[in-house]
Amino acid sequence: MKYYISLLFSVIWMGAVFAQPPKKEKIKLQNFDIGERSPEAYEGNNLLHGNVIIEYKGDILYADSAVYYQNRNYAVAWSNVRMVSKDKTITAKKVEYDGNTEIAKAFDNVELQDSKSKVTADFMEYNKATEVAHAVGNVKVRDPQNTIDAHEMFYNRKLQTVTIPGNYKTISADGTLIEGKDIVYNVGNKSAVFNSEVFITDKDYTIYSRKMTTNDLTGITTFRDYSKITRRNDPSQYIITTDGDFNKKTGEAWLRKNSQLFYQGKMLTAKSLYFNDKKGYGKGEGDVFLDDPQEKRFIKGDFGEAFRYLDSAYVTKNAYAVKAFEKDSLYIHADTLLAVKRHDKDSTTLIRAFNQARFYKSNANGKTDSLVYNQTKGNLEFHKEPILWSGDNQVTGDFIRAFINPKTEQMDSIKVLNNAFVIAKVDSISTTEFHQIKGKELTVLFHEDQIDYLDVEGNAVALTYMDDEDEKTKVIERYGVNISYCGIIEADVVGKQLELLACRIKSDGKMYPLSKFPPELRYLPDFNWRIDERLLKWQDIFIKNE
Repeated sequence: MKYYISLLFSVIWMGAVFAQPPKKEKIKLQNFDIGERSPEAYEGNNLLHGNVIIEYKGDILYADSAVYYQNRNYAVAWSNVRMVSKDKTITAKKVEYDGNTEIAKAFDNVELQDSKSKVTADFMEYNKATEVAHAVGNVKVRDPQNTIDAHEMFYNRKLQTVTIPGNYKTISADGTLIEGKDIVYNVGNKSAVFNSEVFITDKDYTIYSRKMTTNDLTGITTFRDYSKITRRNDPSQYIITTDGDFNKKTGEAWLRKNSQLFYQGKMLTAKSLYFNDKKGYGKGEGDVFLDDPQEKRFIKGDFGEAFRYLDSAYVTKNAYAVKAFEKDSLYIHADTLLAVKRHDKDSTTLIRAFNQARFYKSNANGKTDSLVYNQTKGNLEFHKEPILWSGDNQVTGDFIRAFINPKTEQMDSIKVLNNAFVIAKVDSISTTEFHQIKGKELTVLFHEDQIDYLDVEGNAVALTYMDDEDEKTKVIERYGVNISYCGIIEADVVGKQLELLACRIKSDGKMYPLSKFPPELRYLPDFNWRIDERLLKWQDIFIKNE
């Protein structure tokens, strides 16, 4: 039993011995010229003067004066203090070094110099074990690429990172100015993480961001919160994003999450945006929105491109444009929409719509293969099999030009070239009776956004139904049909009634009583009533009903 108890105590004693932490290496005093000792001063330790040299784990401390607290493994040095190791040098007016914690505290005119950078401060605490320097007061960090000013800084030499929790200012070698708060800068790979608001100004751009990262080697800045990049020589050109990458060397930007690109008073936004500032080119994919407030117009689609120097943009995939008027709007849709600013004497703005174009305005709508809208002059041109409706009136021809008065913003007139044909339903009851006028060329005039006057020239033909109103009962009775053949036909439109005003140049015609009107003459040649295709609301511009 005594054997087992003795063995147990031996194991416990050995465990205690081996469990004790290793003793810290002692600070070594290598040289001094004069030593003074007073029991009342410096805890009875020597005050050393002249060429003081103290060593600890390869670090050599030089000073004019020092006190070495041998029992505490602690030294205080002042006057021309220089602490040197193989890869760094710390200088200061005063240094306190603790061999137990391996922490050096430097005071007044502190400077840490290594192969990567130089740090100066009023105070610095340097941990030899972690190689982390904590500097406070008038802190400056200098490397070949940057100068950083701050009140407080942490410099991790192992990770080669500079962390500044408070305000700072950085000036790069190329003159770039950075001001902000809370930054982590990597001296090795020249990258920085900005965790709070930051303002950057370089020769080409100004940048504001709430959170971003930069890399001086690649020139790429990555934005992770609200950010704005502005071109310095033209503040009207800027980018707003919360998620994107910007290369300041190439002027390229890759933007996500409905970022916004502003240029020359216009705005381009999309789920995904690419922009090359030097080439003046932008591309958007997904929910593309090109807004031009000066022109009171916007274009939407799923894919779009913008060209600054050509001052043009096109949008495709579910593309449509909206021109806003004071009391109305013009909607245009096609497979592809192209907006162009022509810098001629008129500085004309055009919208070109290609393939299956449609348009809608409250008093007129229609479709054609391609459409050109001269926004400056108010002209709408319809190419290839155009058809236009205004109320219950249908207009067709080889080519149609409509004019929207830029001042009144109302439909002013329509011009039809070649194979002009106007069809108007006589009333809301009959399904087979239509006023019809056709000829080579047609002019339609509007009054208060309604068709008011027609002029047809060249082999003009008019088929009109004749009504009479009883003066007493006010009952309207249809009594006949008139067919007129003329060189020129003029007619008024009153409500749903078409009234011939003149039939000139080789006029000929015949009026038939309604009961004796031959059915085979009911429709003029090429009659094609397509009212079912009429657009009743602006959303109908997207309906394909051929």
